[in-house]
Amino acid sequence: MVHSPLLPKILVFLLVFPAVSGCVEDTVDSELSLSFSVDSLIGGELQILQIISSDRMSVLIPYLVYNPETTYIQNGTVLEFDRSYSSHTIQILVPPSSEECIFLMAEYGREEWPLRKTNESWREWVERDGNYLGLEDNIGAKVKSINSTFLSLERSVVTAGSVEYSFLDVLRPVREGISTDEGSLHGSGLIDGLTVFEMMEVIAVDGDFNDLWGPFTEPPQPDYTNALNFFAGELTSYGYDAQIHNYRTASSPRAENVCGYKTGNLYPDEWLVLGAHLDVAEPGSGPGGGTSIGAHDNKAGVALVLEAARGLAQFDHRRTIVVCLWSNEENGYDGSDMWIETIPSGVIVTNYLNADAVGTNWPGYYTLVVDCIPNYDDENLGDQWEMIGLLEWIGTDNHNTSEALRLGRVIFDTEGYASMKDVDSSDQKRQSISVHDSDRGRSDYERFADQLGVVSVDWGSLTGGSECYHADCDTLETMLEMMVIDNGTGKQSLVQSFDLIAWWIFSAAMHLDETPIYDKN
Repeated sequence: MVHSPLLPKILVFLLVFPAVSGCVEDTVDSELSLSFSVDSLIGGELQILQIISSDRMSVLIPYLVYNPETTYIQNGTVLEFDRSYSSHTIQILVPPSSEECIFLMAEYGREEWPLRKTNESWREWVERDGNYLGLEDNIGAKVKSINSTFLSLERSVVTAGSVEYSFLDVLRPVREGISTDEGSLHGSGLIDGLTVFEMMEVIAVDGDFNDLWGPFTEPPQPDYTNALNFFAGELTSYGYDAQIHNYRTASSPRAENVCGYKTGNLYPDEWLVLGAHLDVAEPGSGPGGGTSIGAHDNKAGVALVLEAARGLAQFDHRRTIVVCLWSNEENGYDGSDMWIETIPSGVIVTNYLNADAVGTNWPGYYTLVVDCIPNYDDENLGDQWEMIGLLEWIGTDNHNTSEALRLGRVIFDTEGYASMKDVDSSDQKRQSISVHDSDRGRSDYERFADQLGVVSVDWGSLTGGSECYHADCDTLETMLEMMVIDNGTGKQSLVQSFDLIAWWIFSAAMHLDETPIYDKN
């Protein structure tokens, strides 16, 4: 069930409406409408919302909702209002940085619903009359389970008719005592980008977390051991069972990972894994000669995965959530390889989510590269279209990134993967996000796809095209300089980037806990 620290935050939003009775109608000739218990919802917070219907109708809610009957978060629901002025009370988690959320209305008992494209916003959908025309190729949502007040949904080919809609404003409080230039707009909610930045100020500065190479010695250098203990403490404080795994290998000679485990209540032997590599490029590494701090590659990935993990720990899950920080990624993936080799008998990894060399990207002038594998045809998009569609859907909702996603699709189709990872095109000032499948997996997510056949995802950005890739200038200061844009400071933009990615990983995990995505090729 939802942990108790959330309850005081959400109960304040519950308003009691007087009971109003109305006639039960089988058809509705007048325009449908909804009334809400609040004038606006708070972005990025789980909160209680009471909805009252004008008529007998069905209402689709395309956001994460808490189902008190199952005690899990589910990806949307359909509510049945069996008479005029009937009501439902829900706990809803609306996107953190959207200005509005939508509720779709149709005749009572509706099972098939039109939906927006994965890379368009709900407002764009309405403006093109999508509520009348539906989605291209008749892809929409269909009721999957009726054994609950909160009906579950699945994407499906549908022949749904038109629907009506109602928007409700979404507001996100700023972090008090912090200016906009310092990232206050993305400093509140279940998780937030400013908290990621604050973690970077601890682990990605010249201090206690330098020189996390390999490890190559037996025993490891004290700095590496201290880092493992620090992150184990963080995971424990979130509520995970934190473990430091030690392996002897032929090449390192040692691999050491720190992992946190939160056991699933329904399918404990199915593991949804999040990860980032903890090590940095040692002296002599190409192309930049190695680094000491490794802010972009990969302290940022570590901080982002930890923040997503902090949010996930606040909920119960169907499947076991595993969060790992890997060693030796820079030298052959020893950390993730050894972990994969020692997965307990009977355990299945359902999906893997990775963050590596990320943060200097949208809303900056570098492409945010979201890569899905396995991939079988690098010339065409679509080997993992189910995952691509899910990720675009989430990204569009969370931060109004539809235009950036469409531009990223164009760049991928016309210029290719290398143009986003290996070429610095920031002078073009393109604010873009590309979600795609490719055969360029160059991080631990490749190991999960190759060795386990698991559909895996990586969030990354410019690497080979940066003069600071695997170099001493891979620092937080460099990241801030790279993220200065025409209408925002480097910190403001970097915090927004961190917010987008942390929420994206968190939301993807929530969806994949309910419905894993498997490789169908």
